[in-house]
Amino acid sequence: MSLADKRIEWKARFDAWKSSGLSVAEWCREQGIKDHQMYYWIRIFEDDVAPKQESNTQWLTVNVNDESSHHIEEPVFIHFGSISVEVRPGTNMELLSNVVRVLQSQ
Repeated sequence: MSLADKRIEWKARFDAWKSSGLSVAEWCREQGIKDHQMYYWIRIFEDDVAPKQESNTQWLTVNVNDESSHHIEEPVFIHFGSISVEVRPGTNMELLSNVVRVLQSQ
């Protein structure tokens, strides 16, 4: 049986389970199907229909006082989810812009 055939067969099972109102365990017992297989296909089909969440980037305007900026030369950290980017004084802003664009597309 090809993968496409398996997908069709399991999609029919998935739809039947969804419309049954039964728990996965109950439905699988009645159908003679191993519940771990059903859970695998449930994850596949729910991932197919789940809308992809778009992250809305929010920018914050920062006003820097010229007097204090001459004395402090510490890096700034930009956080994108679990990724942090350290931006040091003198950073190539074009490179930083490209890095931000790549992170936004992830």
